[in-house]
Amino acid sequence: MYLLLALLAAGLVFCGSAAAANLVPAASSRVKTMGRWIPDENGSLYAGRGAVIASVEFEGTGVQVQMFSDSLGDVWWLKKLDDGPLLRFKSQMGINDLYADLPYGKHTLTIIRETEGMRGVTILSGFYITGEKETADPAAGASAAVTAADTEKNKGEKGSAGISNGEKRKAEKGSTGISEAEKKNRKKHKAEKKNAIVSKTVKDEPEDPPAPQVPHRKYIEIIGDSVAAGAFIYPDGDYFQRESGYLAFGPRLARMLNADWSCVASSGEGAVRNNEEKAPYNAKHAEDQIERAFYTQIEPRWSSGMDNPDLVILAYGENDFNDAEHRPTDIYFKRQYKSLILKLREFRPDSIIFCVTPANIVTSRQAVPGMSGAVDELRAEGDTKVYFIDLNEQGQLLDDSDFLDGVHPLASGHEKMARFLLEKVRTVLGWE
Repeated sequence: MYLLLALLAAGLVFCGSAAAANLVPAASSRVKTMGRWIPDENGSLYAGRGAVIASVEFEGTGVQVQMFSDSLGDVWWLKKLDDGPLLRFKSQMGINDLYADLPYGKHTLTIIRETEGMRGVTILSGFYITGEKETADPAAGASAAVTAADTEKNKGEKGSAGISNGEKRKAEKGSTGISEAEKKNRKKHKAEKKNAIVSKTVKDEPEDPPAPQVPHRKYIEIIGDSVAAGAFIYPDGDYFQRESGYLAFGPRLARMLNADWSCVASSGEGAVRNNEEKAPYNAKHAEDQIERAFYTQIEPRWSSGMDNPDLVILAYGENDFNDAEHRPTDIYFKRQYKSLILKLREFRPDSIIFCVTPANIVTSRQAVPGMSGAVDELRAEGDTKVYFIDLNEQGQLLDDSDFLDGVHPLASGHEKMARFLLEKVRTVLGWE
């Protein structure tokens, strides 16, 4: 499968048609991204960790996207052109026709993967733009050509010994009969004149303007389980078809704050227990998965140098406590949850961390002692950038009608969660 993906990404296997269109490689500077994308030397971008975004500006009459996947099932995306509506589509291997017969002009295309990384890795090869005029930057080439020509001309004038014809004639002429005193006087005068010119140039030359400061973009990372992934937001279809990483509470919150975001969420994952996990409870949990660039692969790792979120929302606990008979003790959960935060702190040394309880009030009450205890200990030890956030601190935040099944919020529930967290972010980070 991975050999096929490599061939697909290299363009050796073709699906669909992109005739009479200009290719903008995914790794081009024209393509703007959010989320965990890994660039490849072939110009493609790879993603396999939650909802990710890519956008491209173009001037033309149509646009296609070329992408591939190692998924054995469907991966769902949203597309948006300019200020138009978000439209859902299921990606296919190769060329995906997105928009055609547009009025010629400048447009912005945005695509958003809605399906979590558990579904596999997407390879984004690039965008094919129809009707776009080919552009070139001849300035650099012309400058280089002129310089090269001048160099050859000077070389010819100097001859094989590297001496110019003028220098040669001067050497042949010999002494001019000027006295040594006169030579010293002229040399002194010439030096004074040169220094005066240099001084005037330095004095009159305007100072270089300061480099423009790029405004800091607010950035939120959401790490969690199926609720963070937006499971069951849509009413129909199979599990992954009903999922929306875009409409989940974390990205909603980011959009309320005009912030960038990355959603790293995996269904069934827990801080110490995964969904329906049985003894001896030695499966891979959040701490083991947190640095993966792709959910389905151990490598590549996602290093802290690849991004720098201002805020990380850690949203676990539902799967840890959904087995009432074999639930972890408060002491055990506190110890393991603290270990998870310490691992996250190594990975995110400067971020504010929100440790958020489940929305379901039953599991929320079970998770509170361990979560709050771990945060209290860390703050007492000096980490004042970690906060315990209880969604149900004033009683049940979501109504029964905001849940599909008492566990997974519907769109209305995600909206309430985002607005609750909005006030916490404004208080702690001072964002508007």
